[in-house]
Amino acid sequence: MDGELTLQKVPGGIKVMHAPRLTCISLEALADACSHALRVNGDRITVADQVVYQVTAWQASPPGLTVALIEDLRPEGER
Repeated sequence: MDGELTLQKVPGGIKVMHAPRLTCISLEALADACSHALRVNGDRITVADQVVYQVTAWQASPPGLTVALIEDLRPEGER
């Protein structure tokens, strides 16, 4: 893994602070997230309408989805 996905609450939503190339998204995060934070469409997970991850595997311990970054829509200076 390349690190942890880091989000920050901002007025009106959530901002992606750090989007590693490879990471794990826990089942708890998926279950607790509101639709503007995480959106799941098939094997793709969009985070805060800013980054898109492709699910690559299931991780048993701790339980979660291993994901690979496929698109980063944040402005160049925020990556």
